[in-house]
Amino acid sequence: WILLRCRKLLEKVTDYYDNFNFHRIYHDVQNFCIVDLSSLYLDIIKDRLYIFPPSSRERRSAQTAIYEIVVTLTRLMAPILSFTAEDIWRHLPGKQLPADSIHLSSWPELPDYYLDNNLEERWKKLLRIREEVYRALEKARNEKVIGNSLEAEVSIFSTSPKEILFLREYQPELAAIFIVSRVKLVESEKGLPEGLLRGEEVKELGVNVKKAAGNKCQRCWMYSETVGKCDEHPAICHRCVEVVTMGKADEEAFA
Repeated sequence: WILLRCRKLLEKVTDYYDNFNFHRIYHDVQNFCIVDLSSLYLDIIKDRLYIFPPSSRERRSAQTAIYEIVVTLTRLMAPILSFTAEDIWRHLPGKQLPADSIHLSSWPELPDYYLDNNLEERWKKLLRIREEVYRALEKARNEKVIGNSLEAEVSIFSTSPKEILFLREYQPELAAIFIVSRVKLVESEKGLPEGLLRGEEVKELGVNVKKAAGNKCQRCWMYSETVGKCDEHPAICHRCVEVVTMGKADEEAFA
């Protein structure tokens, strides 16, 4: 999704340069950095960057996307923020840069297959649901049910089987997308139960927020009933125990 957004940004900014609409370049690049990157993508992938094993597909995938984005953004800003772009370019890690200076590199190119309309529509739907969940989290925070969103267990009720089926496809990622400890999906064809915060935009949806069961993991900060189950690592959850144990095994293998 973020590479799709970056590909669209490249298309627009290239057109702005061609037509000397320099103020639009500033506006759209800043908007991409603040909204798409900071408020959404980077917020969601913190968990996999900090918690997942360094060699995991999920973490490596996020790192690859970030690298491609920073190379593209640096090239886009180079004609305007010349010295800043050059400084970024010289500090980029790796040996794959095509030129010693940003001003000797070519204009960025991203593949057309990033422009996946189906993916874009699915993420628009996910982000609409995310807004409904955030309304419920804010209400729970105001009522002192939770403090930080990671203290929450979110139950999403829907009168639409199609909506629940759609969300189940993303079940493993929903906790990270909503930045909570646990997400439950409940099909409610006979109507939404009382006491739920009903969706404003997604009408068939209702959200309930309660304090997540278990204790706070000192490594990932999520609440889990598996915290304390491991004698060797009593302060962390089962997921983090697996990562820490895997890392220790890797160290021993290369010692």
